[in-house]
Amino acid sequence: MKKFKLLMIGLLILLSGCVEREILDDLNIETAKGYDTAGEDLIRGTSLYPRYSADKQIENVTLTAEAKSTREVLNLLEKKSDQPLVRGSLENVLISEEMAQRGMLHIADSLQRDASVGARVMLLVSDGPAEEILKGDFGNKGTSDYISTLVNHNIRRGDLAKSNLHLFLFTFFQEGHTPYLPIIQQDDDKTLDLTGVALFKKDKMIDRINKEDMFYFKLLADKYSEGNQVVKLSDKGISLKDSIEASVTSLKSKHKIRIEHNASPVKINVIIEIEGIIKEYTGKRLSPDKIKKVQEKMEQDIETRCLKMLKNFQEKGIDPVGFGQRQKHGVRKMDFKKWEEEEYPQADINVKADVLILESGTVE
Repeated sequence: MKKFKLLMIGLLILLSGCVEREILDDLNIETAKGYDTAGEDLIRGTSLYPRYSADKQIENVTLTAEAKSTREVLNLLEKKSDQPLVRGSLENVLISEEMAQRGMLHIADSLQRDASVGARVMLLVSDGPAEEILKGDFGNKGTSDYISTLVNHNIRRGDLAKSNLHLFLFTFFQEGHTPYLPIIQQDDDKTLDLTGVALFKKDKMIDRINKEDMFYFKLLADKYSEGNQVVKLSDKGISLKDSIEASVTSLKSKHKIRIEHNASPVKINVIIEIEGIIKEYTGKRLSPDKIKKVQEKMEQDIETRCLKMLKNFQEKGIDPVGFGQRQKHGVRKMDFKKWEEEEYPQADINVKADVLILESGTVE
């Protein structure tokens, strides 16, 4: 038995030497890709990978190629690369708005089929050419790391609803749910900004949520664990510009959706619950009455803006909140065609907000 164990160990050592090994220094490890349109039929693909100098500085290296399919683009990029291109560390894929409007399922599908690409790769729509962003020099750790940090920070503590490759494809193939992706834009030579949310019908971008409405969209499509929002209180005779402001921080939110399936038209009730802290208040004194006014104004803003947004979704025939999927769970043998063409467009939607201020902080 002892001899057998020694024999097996010896074989394992010998066989391990036969495995083809790849040295990291001999690879170009992609961290980001970009796709733009190039005429009517061509795709312009950009590959980004870091190159480390002797003094440990990071150089952003890009390659570009044009072809009719993402597979052809990949082959051409491989030919242009001085070392093998690998996608195991791919973090971000940027698709220009023009490309997203044409349809981007072929891009998402090619990523999904590549076993080396993780499901949590971030898909973003670029406001402007994706190539220009990837050729920029952002952050100290490389452009792709800068984008990842920016996105993850805004998901955790900002107004960006969670999204990635897996969630995009999941909502695309799920009946009663339509996908959305963050929009990224170059501000200047050193900074990028998340300026909105791209809304899709099938795999084509048809609308967007502007930056000022991202807070309300996240309340509907996701939840807050540590957000913030400024509430403007305007009294009689005071312009909105000179209004008193309350900064509500440490926001936590959740939403409930209740659908009255048998009502005609179908009734959809959205209840949004928020807890937060008033960190700053620009008025003279933050009394209990003022705190109540902040709560009421915040509730009014949420109900008005969210309802307007949901009615726009109905008109556009999109459902990024997933009402149809929730309806499916409540109705056996649901007729999705009837839901999409008749019931959802005519549904009576109501939004109720419940804001609770837990404590208050600084008064200016």
